[in-house]
Amino acid sequence: MLIIFESLLPIFILIVLGQVLRKANFIPGETWPGMERISYFLFFPTLLFMTVYSADFGELAAAEAAAGFLTGIAIMLGFMLAARKPMEAALQLSPASYSSIYQAATRWNGFIILAIAEKLMGTQGLAIVAIGIGAMVVPINVVNIAVVTALGERDGPKLNVFRQIATNPLIIAVIAGVIANLLGFKLYAPLETTLSLIAQVSLPLGLLLVGAGLRIRLPNRELIAAVIATILKLAIMPAIFTACAWWYGVRGDTLMVVALCGAGPTAMNGYVVARELGGDAPLFAVIVTLQTFVCFFTIPVVIALLS
Repeated sequence: MLIIFESLLPIFILIVLGQVLRKANFIPGETWPGMERISYFLFFPTLLFMTVYSADFGELAAAEAAAGFLTGIAIMLGFMLAARKPMEAALQLSPASYSSIYQAATRWNGFIILAIAEKLMGTQGLAIVAIGIGAMVVPINVVNIAVVTALGERDGPKLNVFRQIATNPLIIAVIAGVIANLLGFKLYAPLETTLSLIAQVSLPLGLLLVGAGLRIRLPNRELIAAVIATILKLAIMPAIFTACAWWYGVRGDTLMVVALCGAGPTAMNGYVVARELGGDAPLFAVIVTLQTFVCFFTIPVVIALLS
């Protein structure tokens, strides 16, 4: 367990460093949104494209893993819809607040999991996570945007869900990578080198941005809801993913990475969705912070159980 903990420590040090840089105003506050934008539209998609483009799917249980991801996320999305009324009644939540719990329990942070998978399995680990992103990014975004739109408290025009999906840079990058891989397309060498250099920026910058977005103070009234969302995300979701992937025949290190995709904290982009569509954005920020802190201890447990 200590070896696993120490191997993950650099990842969480970068997250803490992001929070320190933000609090110290070492980087002007107005600069962070621009960094988030270039990371989301350039660095992260480039990493996904290059990972899928160069992956040897013949050595991976790609189809089985994709089936496990799709089945697992469908179960989680459906379970959270069914749990809405009981949880709202038990926790005295507004529909807008529940929409943030819904997002926090069903989204996942690709930056953290990609960094961990690369640390543990190298390029093969990256490829498995890319498969998960490609398989789940559409259903996660479609359902979450629809849920927050329906439950949120917002005046004005609603976002076009289908337009948001069709223009999602992560979806475009994964699809382009799959097509290039299957067709045996070879990039022009200088262009491939350029894209590889861009991709190398993605993970460290992404982890810094995760840390910069954390909210350290947790109001007591929001803690119970945040704890429940954390249990759902860091315990229930990896168990569902593992069971589904096992059912489809996924084993070994691939199964471990599938479980990791469920065991990571929720994604920061859910905060933007909550803010834009009338969800409870402050509650979502609290949940992100708690999940990111707790997963530092729970992810080593998941790895130890499945390694």
